[in-house]
This record gives sequence, structure tokens and C-alpha cells, in this order.
Amino acid sequence: MFSRSTRQCVKAWPLLLLPFSLVSMGKAACPFPVLNGKIVLSSESILKNSFPDNSEAFVECAKGFERDEGPTSITCVNGVWSPVKLSCKKMDCRQPELSPHMTYSIPDGTFFGAYIQPICETGYDLEGSSHRQCLVSGWSGSAECIFTVCEYPDPIKHGKRAGPSEPVFNDVITYSCDDNYTLVGNSSITCGEYGEYSSSPPECIVIITQTKASTTTNKATTTDTATASTRSHGGRYYKKLTTGFLIGLSTAAVLGVFFGYRNLKRKGSYNTGEELRAKEELLLNQSV
Repeated sequence: MFSRSTRQCVKAWPLLLLPFSLVSMGKAACPFPVLNGKIVLSSESILKNSFPDNSEAFVECAKGFERDEGPTSITCVNGVWSPVKLSCKKMDCRQPELSPHMTYSIPDGTFFGAYIQPICETGYDLEGSSHRQCLVSGWSGSAECIFTVCEYPDPIKHGKRAGPSEPVFNDVITYSCDDNYTLVGNSSITCGEYGEYSSSPPECIVIITQTKASTTTNKATTTDTATASTRSHGGRYYKKLTTGFLIGLSTAAVLGVFFGYRNLKRKGSYNTGEELRAKEELLLNQSV
């Protein structure tokens, strides 16, 4: 059995070790690491509740940045973190692989967050994304350049069309008209760079030829001339005027004889009836 003095010494040991344990506990705690915007704690370290003395925390580059150089860990020493030596730089997506007949407009570079615009050559249409952005996974979207396509034009009345059934840039559609029809407009149209034709389709219409028009005009002129000639020089109108004049003249003569005879009677003429009849016949013959 221990003596009384021995028992007192054993009880005193915990009291002697208490200051050392307090010092050790004070050194163990490191605050949560404070990092700049380019560097963050790893998903493993960010879940820890405490960082004892001599413990490590792991760091990595933030989204949009990539490792340039340096270690990816820091150490807690006497309650202080060792310096962060990891170096991160902005991620570069670099110029994307070019598709046929395509170029890119790159106004703000190819680093994380930047936008670029695909541009197609003349006669090609863009299919896909009109803009692409540099992301962690690389360039967003996709794009390619395809031939510009024009719709096949509608048929025209009284005519025919010829050309590719699926016209693309620079393809030509030609037109012709049926017999007895004339083409009005362009005989061919071309598929343009924006999917529209160079002009509207032509028309096929009936046009009276110059020969027919001249014949018709001559007939009309001949008819009009004949009518005018008949009216002015054919004799009919002149004949009517002459006959009317003669009738009027005869009437005047008869009236003159009649009134002359009455005057003779009033003057008491003693001429015989035969003489009077002879005079009347003479006057009538003269009038005729």
C-alpha cells in the first residue's frame, strides 16, 4: 500500500500537466482558411469543422481558372496557416477547330467567359449557335456552314421551268413559253446568297404581232376612207343636192305660171284659151 505522502504526489500530477495540455490545445486550432478569388478550398477540406495543429487543408483553382504551378496544400502550424503557393491563371479555351467555309470573330480573346461569333462564307448559311462562350468544359454549342438553299419556284402558266429541284447558291432556273406565247421578264433567275432569287419569275402572255396590228389598222383605214369617199365624192350626196335643187326650181316655175295667170285675168286680158294653153306648155317645157 502507498503511504500518505505517495498518494498526495499521485494526485498532484494531473494538476502539473494541465498547463501543458492547455498550451497544446491552443496551438491545435487554425481558423478557416481565407483565400483569394482565384483559389478555393477543395470540396474535401471545405467539409471539415476544425483544423488541428499540423493538419493540412487542400486548395484548388476557382472556376474559370487552371493550375499554373505550386502545391495544392497548406499546413496549420501553431494556429497559423502556411503560405499558399499555388498559382492559378485564367483558363484559355483557345481558338476552336474551324469547320469548312467558316471563320470566327474573336473580339475579346479566348479566355474563360469570352464570346466568339462564327461567320460563314458567301453562299453558305450558319446552322447551330450564332455565338459560343468559353466555359469550364470548353466552347459552348456547335456551328457549321451549309450551302444557302432557295425554294424551288412555282410553275408559270403557259410555260416551262428547268433547273435543279433543290437550288443552292448560284444555281440558275430557266424559263420558256408554250407556242403562241411570248415571255415577259427575265428568262432565267439565280439563287442568291441569302436564299432569294435575283428577280421574280417571268410570265407567258399572248401578244398581237406587229403584222396583224398593221393589217387591222389598214383595214380600218380603208373602210373609213371608202366611207368618206362615198360620202364626199361618190356622187350620192351630190346627186341628192342636185335633185333637190331641180325640184325646188320646178316648183318655183309652176308657182310663177300660176300667179302670172291670175294677174292676167285681173288685168282683163282677152287672149283666147288656146293661146293661154300654148303659153303654159311653153313654160312647162322650159322648166323641165
